[in-house]
Amino acid sequence: MKLAYLLNTLPHRGLYPAERAKMLLPALNTSNYQIFVPSSNKSLIQYVEKQNLVPCLYTTTASLLAALKSFNPDCIIHDSGNSEKDFIRRLKALACPLIHFDDHGDGGLLADIIFQTLHENTRDHTKDHYLYGPTGYIPAHKPLYKNNNMLQDPPHIVVCFPHEDPENLTYRTLRHLVQLHIPLQISVLVDEHYKHDINDLKRFALTRKSIRIISTDEPESYIYTSDIVISSGAYTPFLVAQFQIPCIILCAHEEEINFAFAQEVNGFANLGLGRKIKQSYLQNAVMEILLHDNRRQAYMKKQGHHQFDSNLNKVVELIHETIANKKAEEEIAR
Repeated sequence: MKLAYLLNTLPHRGLYPAERAKMLLPALNTSNYQIFVPSSNKSLIQYVEKQNLVPCLYTTTASLLAALKSFNPDCIIHDSGNSEKDFIRRLKALACPLIHFDDHGDGGLLADIIFQTLHENTRDHTKDHYLYGPTGYIPAHKPLYKNNNMLQDPPHIVVCFPHEDPENLTYRTLRHLVQLHIPLQISVLVDEHYKHDINDLKRFALTRKSIRIISTDEPESYIYTSDIVISSGAYTPFLVAQFQIPCIILCAHEEEINFAFAQEVNGFANLGLGRKIKQSYLQNAVMEILLHDNRRQAYMKKQGHHQFDSNLNKVVELIHETIANKKAEEEIAR
């Protein structure tokens, strides 16, 4: 099978789609593939190369379509965000199955199957080729579990907003937390692509020895040690749910507010749009988890209802099934 993988990421969602590709490509058992990445997404290119993968860079839609036509794939995986109908129509001219991940654009209507992990509560779930729910979340890391029965002394809060953090919710959150005059350990995680001045964060660390500013590409290494995680509402909640840690959500973008997974029913305290959050709301949410053990345990129990270990096999099975169905349709048409 010749596979074309169209990969792109958004600054507020982080690099998870690249992690998904890293897990999915070997499982599809094909060595004949090309990963197409826009030349403007420097952080994604850097990440893909770190995984010893060679990206095929393109500058315009026209150059991408020309490269795809030359490659002549048997299947296209689109994990590039929201697509437009005109672009997907041109992909369909290549006459191969189209597999999409997390596509809220009009182009998704033309795909053969969409794994809609980041879906909204209010979305119409009647489209047959949309697979709504967490199936499309493929874990990239094996979780390490700690004993969550008792809070640490002092409690440990991990602040983890992915990637560039365009709204600088990392800084806003830390500024609010330092006004809580109770003993806390606070670990603030940023990666090398954090677009704001890290020295602004380090100045807070000078005021309290219990505050750590940590540059890391492996947030899971610190999340599992925490009592509370504060993050945004896209892919990080799925990672947190693997560890079953109470999590406060500050949405990094309007689109995240209605995403179905990072909600109360699944064990998350979703406070809405992060840039509009009042200090008192965030502080109250933290104190509610610290003071009410039944509330904390309820969050962990709800998160524990979700198991992602079989998702990779399910996704691979459905992709192969979609390809087989497409071939059968073509045979009938002939």
